[in-house]
Amino acid sequence: MFKKFFGLTLLLAAVAAFSLSAKHPEGEGWKAEKITPSVTYYTFDGIDDITGVHQQVFVIDQDLSDTRYAFRFSYSQENVPTSDVFLRNRAVAAMNAGYEASSIVIKVNCALRSCMPYNTVFKFPVPNWKSEGAVYTDGMQGVRISFDGKGKSIEEQRAFYAASEETNIFTSAPMLIDNYEPVGATFVDPAIDPETYKDYHYEDPVRHQGVRHPRTAVAKTADNHVILLAVDGRRKGISEGMSARELTLFLIKHFDPQYALNMDGGGSTTMCVRGFGDPETHVVNYPNDNKKYDHAGERLRDTHFYIVEVEPPMPAPSKVREGVRDEVRADRNKASGLEGVYDMTHKAQTPAPKGYEAVYVSHYGRHGSRFAYTEKAYTVPLEILREGAGSGNLTPRGFKLLQDLESFWERCQYRVGDLTPLGWEQHEWIAADMVSNFPKAFGKGSVVDACSSGAQRSIVSMAAFCASLSRVAPKADVYAHQGMLDVQATRPNMGGKNPFRYKGPEPRFPYGEEPRVFFRHKMTGWKTVLSRIFKDPEAGLGGRNPYDVFFNYYMLIGGMGNIPAEDRIEVADLMTTDEMAQMWEVDNYERFREYIRYKISCCSIIDDMIAKADKRLADKSRGADLRFGHDHVLMALLMDMNLDDFGYIPPSADDLVKTFQTFRSPKAANIQLVFYTPKGKKKGDTLVKVLLNGEEVRLGDCPAANGPYYKWEDAKAYLNSRVDNIVTSK
Repeated sequence: MFKKFFGLTLLLAAVAAFSLSAKHPEGEGWKAEKITPSVTYYTFDGIDDITGVHQQVFVIDQDLSDTRYAFRFSYSQENVPTSDVFLRNRAVAAMNAGYEASSIVIKVNCALRSCMPYNTVFKFPVPNWKSEGAVYTDGMQGVRISFDGKGKSIEEQRAFYAASEETNIFTSAPMLIDNYEPVGATFVDPAIDPETYKDYHYEDPVRHQGVRHPRTAVAKTADNHVILLAVDGRRKGISEGMSARELTLFLIKHFDPQYALNMDGGGSTTMCVRGFGDPETHVVNYPNDNKKYDHAGERLRDTHFYIVEVEPPMPAPSKVREGVRDEVRADRNKASGLEGVYDMTHKAQTPAPKGYEAVYVSHYGRHGSRFAYTEKAYTVPLEILREGAGSGNLTPRGFKLLQDLESFWERCQYRVGDLTPLGWEQHEWIAADMVSNFPKAFGKGSVVDACSSGAQRSIVSMAAFCASLSRVAPKADVYAHQGMLDVQATRPNMGGKNPFRYKGPEPRFPYGEEPRVFFRHKMTGWKTVLSRIFKDPEAGLGGRNPYDVFFNYYMLIGGMGNIPAEDRIEVADLMTTDEMAQMWEVDNYERFREYIRYKISCCSIIDDMIAKADKRLADKSRGADLRFGHDHVLMALLMDMNLDDFGYIPPSADDLVKTFQTFRSPKAANIQLVFYTPKGKKKGDTLVKVLLNGEEVRLGDCPAANGPYYKWEDAKAYLNSRVDNIVTSK
C-alpha cells in the first residue's frame, strides 16, 4: 500500500530545498480563482500522483499581510453548519475546524471553553490524542501553528494550554508539518499492514489517521500565508480521501508550508467560499454526511475557521479627552454612564459667522429618563438579598436595603422601561432650548417632521418634544409618526424585523479580555462593596459570577436618579464615588464591546440625515427633522460620525476611555446638525455645526471653515466617506 508513496529520504531532501516564497499549485487538475486581492481559491480535480487515485481538493490561500481581512475562530455552544457561520459573518470563506469539544482545547477571546478532555482522561470513547498541535490567532492577521503538545501527557497538555496567555486556541492532531519536518508522514507507522487497521478501534489514532478519509487541514507558510484545505473522500473513482501521511506529502508538494495541522475530517469536512458552490449556502465541496453527492450533507459542528473583511485602521486622533478618570470620579452623574441624568443647563453657542443664520436642524435623540430597561436591575439585587436574609448573611445595611427594595419592587414592578416624568421634562426642555438657540428655523412656514422607534419610551419622548415645540414655536407645522418606514432613521439595528438593514464587514472587538475578566482587574474592591450588605460577601453571590451581579447592581444604583422622588430608595452609600468610577470603566468597556457591532446598520441614519438636509436646502425649507431612539443607536452613530474622535479605537484597552465615554449618552442625549445659510439674497456656502447634548463638538478630522462651523459640502463628503468605509451594501 505504501510502496507507491515517496520515500522519506526523497521527502527530506525536498524539504531541505524549501523557498521562503509561497508555493502555488499548478498543473493538470488545478484551477485558481481570486476571491479578493489577497485570498485565492484553488481546486484540484483529478488523479493525484501522491495517492494514485482520483481526488477532489478545495483550498483557500489567504495572504495575512493584507490587513483588510481577518482570520478568525468561531465557537458555538450549539452545533451549527459551516454555512451558518459563513453567512452569519458575511465571510469570504469558512471551514469546519476542531474535533468534538470534549477532546480538545477551545479558547476564544481569552475565555477557555474546553480543556481536553472533561474531568478525567478516558481511554474510549473520548480520544485523548487530539491535542498534540495547536492553532493560535489574535482575531486579525496573526496566525501561528505550533507542536506544543509534543511529548506531553494529557495532564501536562491540559495544564500547558490552560495556562497559556494566547487569546484564541484550537488544538488538534496530528501535527503534519513542524518547521518543514514532515512529522505527519510518520504519525502512523508506514510498515503496518493495511489489514491490521481493522483490529484497531475507530478512535485509535492508527485507525483514525492511517486510512483514507475526507480530510481538513490548516497550514502556515514562511511568507505569512495561511492555507485552509479540504479533501473530499469516501467516493470511489471521484474522491477517495487521504491518510494523514498522504495529506502531509500533498501539502508539501503543492504548498510547501512551514507548519501544518490536521483538523477534524470525515463527515465534518466542509468549506464555503463566497461566490462559489451552492448558490444559497456557498458550500463548495461535497460533504458526505447525507450519503449523497451534493452540497447539502453538512455536519453540524461547534468550531469553525472563517475569513472576514474588516474596517481599515484609523489614524490616531490629534486630540483625545485627557483626564477622563478624574472627570468621572469628580461627578457621580457621569460615573452613572448610560444611566446618567441629562444636564438641563443652557450651553454657550459660538456666534454664527457674519451674515449667516440657522435655518434647519437635523436631530437624533435618545429617549428620556426611565425606569431600568431590564427588571434584572432590581430583581438580581433583590434575589441575593433574600438569599442572604435566609442564610443569616445580611448586615444591618443589607436588611435595610432588602426592606426598601421589596417595597420599591412592589410599587414599580410594572413600570420597568417606562418613561418617567423627568424623561418628559427633559425633552420639553431640549425642544425649548433648540428654539431659543435657533429661532429663525422655527418661525412662520417652518416644518418639523418627527419619527420614533417602536419603543413606548421613545414615542412618549417624541410626544413631549413635539408638545413643547408647539407651545414655544406656535407658527411651526409639527408632525410626528412611527412605523416600519422609520426604522432606518431611528432603530436600524433591528434584526429580522428590519428589511432594509445595511451590510458590511464585521466590526471587530479589538481587545482580548472578556468583560468578566476586565471587571476582575478594574473592580478589585468588589468584595468591599458587597461587605456593606453581606457579612460574607463571596457567599452573598450565591454561586453567581460577580460581574453578572455587579452589572445589575450598578444599574440599580446609577439609575435611581431617573426615578420619581416618591419612589426612590437610598442607594448612594452602597458605592463610593471611586467605586462608581471603577464600575463606570467596566461598563464603558462592556458597552463598547456591545455597541461596536451596530456601527454598520446605524450608518443608515447618516444617509437619512444627508438626504433630508439636501432636500430641505434645495427647497429652502426651514424647520427640523427629529428622530427618537436609544442609547446603543446614538453611541454607534457617534462612532460612525467620529464626533470628537469617538470612532477611534486605541491599541490599548486602558486608553479606550479617552475616546469612548458612555456618559456622553445620558438619558435624553441628542445630536444636532445645525445648518446655516446666508441671510436674504446673499450668496455663500451652506455651513453646518454639530452639537452633542447642546455642546459644540468636532466632526472628526473634517477641516473646519470657521471655528465649529464646517462647509456642508466638506462635512457631507466626510460623512459619506465614513459610511463608505463601513458599509458594503445597502
